[in-house]
Amino acid sequence: MSFFENTMKVLKDWDKEKYAELHHEDFLFIRETELFPLEDYLEIMEEFMISGGGPEVSKRMAEGLIHENEYVCELRWEDKGEIVTNVFMKKDGLAWRSIVNRVTKKRAA
Repeated sequence: MSFFENTMKVLKDWDKEKYAELHHEDFLFIRETELFPLEDYLEIMEEFMISGGGPEVSKRMAEGLIHENEYVCELRWEDKGEIVTNVFMKKDGLAWRSIVNRVTKKRAA
């Protein structure tokens, strides 16, 4: 199973420990101008998933796979009028870095 498939499976049936296993021990999450080590990122995800936001975003993520190979996984989806791009760089088959960018969706002229 690919990194993407494993991630979607864990997000569907949320399990923090199983999610952690998909990430390299040197993992870093980069969100705009913030940098989080794995432990902090797992807490962010745990709070997001138990607050009820996870299922809808997980569904959008599942439909938003742009590309995956052994080095990278790129996802893109729309959330609250923004286009979200999430790129996972991989090392040893695990998420090593994750960068998330949100930009306002352009309206048709």
